[in-house]
Amino acid sequence: MNSFMKGVLIGAGIGLLIAPMRGEQLRQLLAQRFEELRANLPENEQLNQYTRQVTNRVSQTADNLKNLAQQAANTVQSAGSQLGNIGQQAASNVKNTTQDVASTTKQAVSQATSNTPTPPGAAGSGA
Repeated sequence: MNSFMKGVLIGAGIGLLIAPMRGEQLRQLLAQRFEELRANLPENEQLNQYTRQVTNRVSQTADNLKNLAQQAANTVQSAGSQLGNIGQQAASNVKNTTQDVASTTKQAVSQATSNTPTPPGAAGSGA
């Protein structure tokens, strides 16, 4: 902002110097314009206060964003861990279910073969 104001003042000064005026009129006009610009500028203390306020708000916003990013990372990590646990439980359940089905099938086959009556003459008659 400081460079901008310098540019405005220099531009106004050059414009006034180039304009066809007498020296006395030009000096009065320059002094008047300078006072108008000076009246519109905030005091240094006021400008410093605004600068501190903006700096504090930027700092607070950066801290808030940092905290939100950390919370998001923690949430993602927690969700990943939970999904891993669910996957392990599902794999364990599938393994147990498979073992149960295999055991039940073996028992059913054993019972079926022991309960099946052997036809007469098939017990080794060698006909």
